[in-house]
Parts: sequence; structure tokens; C-alpha cells
Amino acid sequence: MNKIALISVSDKTDIDVLASELIENGYTIISTGGTATYLKDKGIKIIPISKFTKFEEILGGRVKTLHPVIHAGILAKTEKDIAKLGNKKYSLIDMVVVNLYPFEKAISKKNCSFSNAIENIDIGGPTLLRASAKNHQRVTVLTDPSDYSNVLNQIKNNGKVNSSTRLTLAKKVFSMVSNYDAMISTYLDKSIDNKTNLLQSRISINARELSELRYGENPHQKAKLYEVTNPQLAEFDYVQLSGKALSFNNLVDTESAFSCVEQFEEPSCVIVKHANPCGVATSKTSEDAYKYAYKTDPTSAFGGIITFNKKINHKLIDKIIKKQFVEVIAAPDFDKKSLDVIKKKPNIRLLKIKLKKNNHIIYETKLLRNKILIQEKDSKSLSKKELTVVTSKKPTRNQLEDMIFAFKISRYVKSNSIIIVKNNKTLAIGAGQMSRIDSTNIAYNKAKKENISLKGAVLASEAFFPFRDNVDLAKKIGISAIIQPGGSINDEKIIEVANNHKLSMCFSHTRVFKH
Repeated sequence: MNKIALISVSDKTDIDVLASELIENGYTIISTGGTATYLKDKGIKIIPISKFTKFEEILGGRVKTLHPVIHAGILAKTEKDIAKLGNKKYSLIDMVVVNLYPFEKAISKKNCSFSNAIENIDIGGPTLLRASAKNHQRVTVLTDPSDYSNVLNQIKNNGKVNSSTRLTLAKKVFSMVSNYDAMISTYLDKSIDNKTNLLQSRISINARELSELRYGENPHQKAKLYEVTNPQLAEFDYVQLSGKALSFNNLVDTESAFSCVEQFEEPSCVIVKHANPCGVATSKTSEDAYKYAYKTDPTSAFGGIITFNKKINHKLIDKIIKKQFVEVIAAPDFDKKSLDVIKKKPNIRLLKIKLKKNNHIIYETKLLRNKILIQEKDSKSLSKKELTVVTSKKPTRNQLEDMIFAFKISRYVKSNSIIIVKNNKTLAIGAGQMSRIDSTNIAYNKAKKENISLKGAVLASEAFFPFRDNVDLAKKIGISAIIQPGGSINDEKIIEVANNHKLSMCFSHTRVFKH
């Protein structure tokens, strides 16, 4: 007795090849709507679903596969189950080939209306897939054209599909249907709230594998890269143009560097080592921005990640690879000759990062083993008008600009952080210490090592000063102005110390810890 395959697809890639070869191997094809028309136009013999069920499609085709004849044929475990029904109109269905209405494609169009989005929610498709996947011990379910050839080869060679393959395909179905439903839920949330409403009592997280990484945080750890398709998180999209495979640390550092550099409007460069900026500058050109960023801490820049917020040219890339060892160079774009220049260093990765503006509230996550932390992304902007001058000595216009510049950097330096800048260039950075005074000393010692004068510079702290030690040291090393959030019970004492040292100090009223 011929086996039966039900075919109903939106993505018609290679579906005619699959159908014709199934027929050659003893299958009868039943099909619906547009798929039936497509296959008939290709000269492939099919039985329309309405003829198979003896039931005409209704509601403009919305109800056609939701029928007992279809689902009994899929869910019956054996021929005996069908025989017990005592009705010849029932037959076993051995294969189901379905992919869903393109909901994601529909809602990604700029002018997609709410009603059009709803119309692209598939009902019959997920029902067919779930039923088939549940009964995978007998039924083969296909939803991805990339699986067609493997299934056909098994049928040709063995006369059937392996049980392990049927199980793998079933797992794929439940993952896909789960993602499909979560996408619809997210879309409806956005439609109701006009934003991504993620902080609710229950969320569904879906991700798809993008690639296997070179290795994890350390070479003995395996790692893969996944893209979270739901919920909506801050986007980090890139194309690798050259170089060897990326590692876990390459990606963590690049994301950190690019998150920092994309804050600036002027040509800017951020160099990151071990997830901390070690040099940041803005200037009239990307070349100068790189020069000043590198000068901050050449030792730490070795083997670092270099990012830019503007398109860069091959001349700058040539300068970089002649000057230092670098793992990744990332920018929104590169000129045509860049790929020729980078051939001199074939291991260096060039990453083209997509700049995207999003008006919705964006979230970011951290994992705690089997727990997940979700928070709004720290994207608060700070203007000079929002700063409160708390000392007798007022900061100059340039110092105010440097304060804003340093504030933007401090949110991407691990706490406790101290940033020392002048003229939109970092002079020294102290990061990740348990004590804030240690971070200040580290920044000072780095500057001293590189023979960088801190006279007249601005010092930024991402959190308040609980003690006077940092202000005393700031005076000693030549600092002229300080920006910090304020909020300590010792604020008045700290302000008094700053006044005694004739320093300018502003409160940002915004703490930007980075853990």
C-alpha cells in the first residue's frame, strides 16, 4: 500500500524535487491551496486535500487541514488503530511537510498593518506539526528544506526514515513552533504597549545557533554563538570580513568596545582589553582618534580590540597593523582596499558592525547559572545642563565637555572605575578594583609609566566618593576638576575638601556601575 505524504508549505524551496522523488519511492501526495497549485504547475500529480477529506475548504482556506480524517491519519499509531475506526475514508499519513505562514517576514515590513500581521498567524500549520512530532515514532515531519535531502537518501537506501532522524526532526518542530508563538506574543506586547514589555511575570526566551566559536573563555572550553530572537534585546549585528574564527572573549570585548564607541557623534576610537576600555578618544578624524586612544596605554592595547564609530580606510588599517598586535578591528564600514591590506595579517578579524537606532526600551541580560537577570540597558544620556556645580570654583567650558566625555566612558569600565581625560582623550584609566582609591592609584601609575602629564585634567568616578582620599590624591597628581554622582553621607565633607584644594567638582546624580 502506498505511503501518504501531506505537503503544505509557504517556503517552496525544493518542494517540487521532494514531491517528485517521494512519488518515485511509492508515496502518494496530498496537498492544499497554493502548494497544490504550485506542484500541479510543475507536472506533479497530487490529490487535493478536499478530495482526500471529502470536505471543501471554508472561510477562504482558513479551515482545510483541521479535519478528523487528517489528524486521525497523523496521530494513529498503527494500521490497527485506523481499522478500529471502521471507515474506509481514514488512512495512515506517513509524512507531513509543513512550514508556517511567514509571520516574521510580514511584521518586518515597514507598512505592515496590525490586521495583516494577525492574518499571517498560522493555525493549521502548527497543529499539523505538533501532531506529527508527537507521533514521530511512525510519522516523519519536515519543516526545513535543508532536511529534505537527508530524508530522501534514507528512503532510497533503506526504504524508510531512521527512527533517530524522526526524533531529531520532531525536536526541531517543537523548537520552531515555540519560537513562532513567542514571536507572536512579543509582537502583541509591542502593539499593546508601543514598546517591548519584557518585565512581566513570565517570559519566553528563544535563540537560534549562529556559529560554533573557536573556543570559549579559555581554550579548553567549547562555545557556540546564539542569537536571541525573543525577547527584544539590545542588538549586536556584525559581518566578519576577514580573519580566523572568533572566540568567546573576542566577541565579549568587541561588544563592550562598540557599545562604548557608538555613544559618540564625532569620529571616535575605543580600544578594549579584557572587557575594559584602555584608551578612548574623539577627534576630527578616525586616524587621530586612534592615535590618541593608543597613546593612553600602549601596553594594554597590545592584543586588544579596536573599534570605530565611522567608516575607516585601508591607510588607517595599515597603520594599526604596523604599530601593534590586534585581535579585532571593528567599524560600521571599511573602504574597498581594506581587505587587500589586511591580507598581510590574515588572522586579524575585520568586523563590520551594523549601527542601529531603536526608540523602544531595550533590555540586557546576565545569567546566574539557572537564573536570568533582565534589566533596562544603561543608555541614559547626560547633558551639561544636568550637572550640578557643587564647589566654589566653576569648571570651564572645556572641562564640562570632558566631564560628559568621561561619564560616557565610565559606564563601560568595570567598577570601581576612575577615568582621567583631557580634550576628549583618555589620559589614564583605573578599572575593576574593590577599592576606589586603588583604581585612582592604578590610573596615576599608568600615566606616570607612559610619561603622561595629568595637569589640568578631569577625573571621573562612576560612583560617589565615600572618603576624601580620592580627592586628596586627585589634587596631588594635578587634576583640576572632578565629576562624580554624589549621594554619599559625606558629600559635604568631600565638597569642603575640594574647595580647600581649589578644585572644580560637579555631581552627575547618576551612578553607572559596571559589573
